[in-house]
Amino acid sequence: MTTAPGAWLATQDLWPAWSLEPGVLLGLAVSAATYGLGLRRLWRARPGAPAGWRAVAFAAGLATVALALASPLDALSRVRFAAHMAQHMLLIMVAAPLLVLGAPGLPIMVALPPAWRRRLGRLRRHPAMAAGRRLLLRPMVAWALHVGALWAWHLPAPYQAALASDVVHAAEHASFLGTAGLFWWVVLSRDGRRGLAPGFAVLYLFAAALQGSALGALLTLAPAPLYPLQAAESASWGLPPLADQQLAGLIMWVPADLVYLGAAGAVFLRWLASLERASPRDAPAQPSLPVAPGGRWRSAPRSVVADRADQEGGA
Repeated sequence: MTTAPGAWLATQDLWPAWSLEPGVLLGLAVSAATYGLGLRRLWRARPGAPAGWRAVAFAAGLATVALALASPLDALSRVRFAAHMAQHMLLIMVAAPLLVLGAPGLPIMVALPPAWRRRLGRLRRHPAMAAGRRLLLRPMVAWALHVGALWAWHLPAPYQAALASDVVHAAEHASFLGTAGLFWWVVLSRDGRRGLAPGFAVLYLFAAALQGSALGALLTLAPAPLYPLQAAESASWGLPPLADQQLAGLIMWVPADLVYLGAAGAVFLRWLASLERASPRDAPAQPSLPVAPGGRWRSAPRSVVADRADQEGGA
């Protein structure tokens, strides 16, 4: 941000330092109101669709965005690298998947006035828009955008530009949330045409975990601070800049891996459960007829013949 190191934020001022950024507050309010209106209309028309847990997920996603961008964490992130990294992880690893699970597309569309819905429908069906949407939702494109945004914004020049400019900082947060939304939509979508096969979804998440670990390890094991502006802010709080950077690297490394690998494990277990449900049940064993020493069949006991007749008749 544009403030001088340590000039404005004292420890006793941290907890009251809630951000009143109009863009963030307005976006959260409009999203919540539009989603709620659309959901109410859908429930009146078709009770139970979408499910109530989706509304809970969407509300939790918005609350996480508010925690990251409007709470005292935002103020602390201006002077502490570790807090700044926690802010990023909340947007990418918590808010984005929760918002995707909320399935906001249909409720928001239903909440719009009819004229707006028609215009938006025509825009969605436009060949260029449809092609762009299909491209962005390709698994490898979504993965590359997500990983690319994470690495690009942690290069020294873009990272320090975000520290020095509120506009660039807002663009950083928007790109993190947007590309993470694409990534998690591909993972969590149940759409048969676009959703990932379970085995590929596990590899998809594992590959994302590897790159997150690599970036976290780079920050943790670097022999010197990589961002002079952030180092100056950390020093103003009496924390060694390298220790602050190492803590930020660990926040990216460990919690992010837990989310990626936890999601991969959940997908794998759900896959195994679906395979078990789809596998045929073992048929009950049928009693065999005894064979005489000469190779001829002995006459079966009357009870066995009757049981077989009953089974064949029931079939």
